[in-house]
Amino acid sequence: MKLSEIQIDDFNSDGYLFLPKLFSDAEIDVLRAELPRIFSLHREEIERDEISEEIRGAFAMHQYSTTFAALLRHPRLLEPAHQILGSDVYCHQFKIITKQPFGKLDFPWHQDFASWHAHDGMPEPKAMNYAVFLDDVNEFNGPIAFIPGSHREGELASEAETLPGITPLYTMNAETIATLVEKNGIVSPKGPAGSAVFFHSCMAHTSAPNISPWPRNIVYLTCNRTDNFIRTPTRPYYYAGHDFEPIFPLPDNCLSTGDHVQRPAT
Repeated sequence: MKLSEIQIDDFNSDGYLFLPKLFSDAEIDVLRAELPRIFSLHREEIERDEISEEIRGAFAMHQYSTTFAALLRHPRLLEPAHQILGSDVYCHQFKIITKQPFGKLDFPWHQDFASWHAHDGMPEPKAMNYAVFLDDVNEFNGPIAFIPGSHREGELASEAETLPGITPLYTMNAETIATLVEKNGIVSPKGPAGSAVFFHSCMAHTSAPNISPWPRNIVYLTCNRTDNFIRTPTRPYYYAGHDFEPIFPLPDNCLSTGDHVQRPAT
């Protein structure tokens, strides 16, 4: 899948691009069917709240799910990454963030690059994120919120904040956010399962807890340019990939056919 010049211009201007129903219901059903098995595993890559046992997410799913290994290499994600980043890419991080109904998981305002630079030694913000909705996302179940254009400010001041169950996140203070919002406002892409958001590594974003009875599972893939590989990794591989080999796309129908063999498209 190739983005149009207008879509690329929108991404460069706003820092994000929303694509409703990028994946079909049938393809999302294949992915969603894997979630109970993944969340039942007791692996270091599966995050749970230490007290409540609330599932928070799963990392590096391509290591233990052929279905998600196929999504990692899906051309509807990788081909736009090649266009936007102008290079082969590798997987810096691959995760499912789950917000269970009436759960408590939230994320303060932050830029992802700040943490990747501090923890992992990523040299420059030449990485980008994909968020694929596995459930319908609405204003009540913890959607992502962005400040459009904030990526154009580059890396902004932030401080490490300790959050339950994850490595410290470099978060931004209220004054910085207020200034950015006054200039650019806030948007929160919402839509049906199968929709996707592509966003810049310096995009200021946040998400609130899920206050609804509906689940909210989103898959995030971080693609990094192969020449921008991390220099000083300090975290386990599932937080910051140590394999810098480029990933290549599978055929476009790799999810709908059940053909999850990890081979490049021809």
